[in-house]
Amino acid sequence: MRAMVLAAGFGTRLRPLTLEIPKPVVPVLGQPLCGFAIDFLRLHGVTEFLMNLHHDPDAVRKRVDAWTNNRFPLEYAFEPDILGTGGGIRNAREFLRSGTFIAANSDVIVRFPLEQAIARHRETSALATLVLFPDPSRRYTPVRIREDGKILGFGAKAPRGATEGFFTGCHIVEPELLEEIPPIGFSCIVQNTYAPLIAAGAPIFAFMTSGSFLDFGAPTDYLSGVISLLAENKNVNRSYVGSEAMLAASAVVGPDAAVESGASVNDGALVRRAIVWPGANVPPYATVENGILTPKVFVPA
Repeated sequence: MRAMVLAAGFGTRLRPLTLEIPKPVVPVLGQPLCGFAIDFLRLHGVTEFLMNLHHDPDAVRKRVDAWTNNRFPLEYAFEPDILGTGGGIRNAREFLRSGTFIAANSDVIVRFPLEQAIARHRETSALATLVLFPDPSRRYTPVRIREDGKILGFGAKAPRGATEGFFTGCHIVEPELLEEIPPIGFSCIVQNTYAPLIAAGAPIFAFMTSGSFLDFGAPTDYLSGVISLLAENKNVNRSYVGSEAMLAASAVVGPDAAVESGASVNDGALVRRAIVWPGANVPPYATVENGILTPKVFVPA
C-alpha cells in the first residue's frame, strides 16, 4: 500500500521555531517529527511514501533522507505554490492512482488500530474513510456521523447524527476520489471535495476509534507532545539525551526534558520541562525550563 504524508505548510503557528527548521522535521527525541507518521504507517503495512513539500524543501529532504537512510521508497513532490490538502493529493495522483492509499499529516503523532480502519473501509465499500477520535473538550471541528458510520457533515451546522468526533487527518482513500478533487490550484480536501460528495450521497464514511493523538501545532503543543512521549518511555527521569549531545558530568537533564544530538549542556546547568535543539548551548550553571532553546532563540512554552 502507498501513502501520502502531507508536509507542504509554512508551520506558521510554530514560529519562530520554523524559521530555523521546517515543521515536518523539527527534532522529536532524535528523529524528525514526520518520521513518527511514517513509522506508524510502515508498522501497518505501508511500503511506499510520497511527501509534498513547499517551505524550505531542501532542508526537509536533507533531514528526512538522513533519517530514512534508504530503508524504504520515499518520493517528494515540490509545490511552488501551496496546493492545500486537496490540491496536494490530486497533484500526487500518478503516484496514488494504483490502488487504495492512505493520506496522513506530517505534523501530528496519531496511533490507533489502523488494520481495523482499513477492514471497515473495505466492508463499507467507501470511497474514503476518515479516522475520527472523540473530542470531549470540543477543541476541533466536529464531524457528525450516522449510526452506520456514514458522514453527515462537518461543523456545527451539519445535521446531528448518532455521534461525532474530530478528524485526525488520517484517511483511507480509493483512487477514484482523485478525479473528484478540483483540478486546478489550491483546495481543501474537506471543504472542496468531501463536503460536496457527502451532500450528493457519496459513500464517505468515518471510522470512530481512540488511541493517541499528539498535535504539534504550536510551541506549547510541541513541548507537551515531547513530554507525553517521554512518559510513554517509562524513563524514571522522563528525559532524553541524544547520542551526540555534549552533556557535562555535573549537568542535570530532567524531568520532562529532551537534549537533542548536537546540543551542549555545560557544567552545573539544569534542563527541565524543556527541549534543547541541535546546535544550542546551555551555559554553565544556567537553567532552561518551560520552553524550547534553539541556537538562536528561547521560545517559552
